[in-house]
Amino acid sequence: MSRTIFAGVLACSLAALGCGSKPDPQPAPDKPLDPQPPAPKPPDADAKGGLPPIPVPPAPKPTWEPDVTKHTIPASPVFGSAGGAEFVPAVALEGGDLSFRTFKGKSPEVERGISLHWKLLPNEKLAVDRKLVYKHDAPADPMQPEIWLEVPGKPITVFPAGYGLTLELGPRSAGKLTGKIYLSLPDEAKTFVAGTFTAEIVRSHTEKPGADEVPYVGGEITVTGAKPESEIRTTYASLAAGSIAFKELQIPFDAMPVELAKWTRDETDKPRVSTLVSGDGKARAFRYEHVKLAPGRYLLSAAVVGGPAVWKWVDVPANGSIAENFALDATKLGGVEVQLPADAKGKVLFAPADDPSKPALESDLFQALGAQVIRKDAEIVAGRAKVTDLGPGKYEVRAGDLRGFVDVVPGKTVDLVLTPKK
Repeated sequence: MSRTIFAGVLACSLAALGCGSKPDPQPAPDKPLDPQPPAPKPPDADAKGGLPPIPVPPAPKPTWEPDVTKHTIPASPVFGSAGGAEFVPAVALEGGDLSFRTFKGKSPEVERGISLHWKLLPNEKLAVDRKLVYKHDAPADPMQPEIWLEVPGKPITVFPAGYGLTLELGPRSAGKLTGKIYLSLPDEAKTFVAGTFTAEIVRSHTEKPGADEVPYVGGEITVTGAKPESEIRTTYASLAAGSIAFKELQIPFDAMPVELAKWTRDETDKPRVSTLVSGDGKARAFRYEHVKLAPGRYLLSAAVVGGPAVWKWVDVPANGSIAENFALDATKLGGVEVQLPADAKGKVLFAPADDPSKPALESDLFQALGAQVIRKDAEIVAGRAKVTDLGPGKYEVRAGDLRGFVDVVPGKTVDLVLTPKK
């Protein structure tokens, strides 16, 4: 009997230990077990209580530093101070002048500027794709540029040497020049400019337009019979691209060689740029150009201010150029006497006649072209009006709804009758 009891106790012990026996099934829980808790997320830098973001310090602004051994040119666009005021300049290369300038509003008038000026020979181009370093305490080098400083209320200050300059110039490409600069001047205001730049390459007034400036028109204006104090005007009226635009330049004679002669340029309507270079009244003609125009119909003209005008209607091609020369003779003048109905009133207006196959100009445009080019009209008195001192050419004449055409020839007064259409 004792063996039987021992065996039963041993079997119960083994069952409790799970030795080869199956456990009794457990009753299902009254409710589902809680899911496994999610793994902890890393702290969010932006969340409350998270780690604060690590601040990135801004790149230090360049400052005045004449010692070129301490020049570290920043990768940011050029920035500086001229005459004690901070400025962020536009950069241009024209001939031997690399300029860093700000302008007064949208006008071409310089507000502040720092220009590097190399003395080049006529038609010589500045050598590029190189690095230049000039120490502030080194003797002047005949090859180094002069620095011209422009600030409000003061004449231009020239620094032939005594400045610290590190300059890197890249190659010319597509009318641009990239580079880097660090320049510090020895003035009281501690003027400097530093950073990277892309300079627009502006042609010298002695250079003619290139293939990258099409479409363009240009040519020479020869002038005879005008007084030495006269000024010459060149204009265009554009009827291209479904809009109307006008441009006008004016300049006097200048007897200096062309490299030193007066010239004027209008860049207020970029990318279109107009230039007029003075003639000397003798062998050298005036020279004009209008570049990067919108293709289409244009009226080009040249005139002695207060005197006769000559003109030409042209169609500017999309990818080409037109050379159009003008000859002005202030002594070859003619006139027109217009006969009108007895009850006609107002003024007789004159404008350059376009090709007869072209549509008639709207009244406002006709008046605008006459005012820009011819600049003469005549009051109607007792059915007549007379205009003198006109240059030779074909004119369109209007008085209200009356319209006609007349060819003016030198030394004559031509009659024109304007009558209503039947």
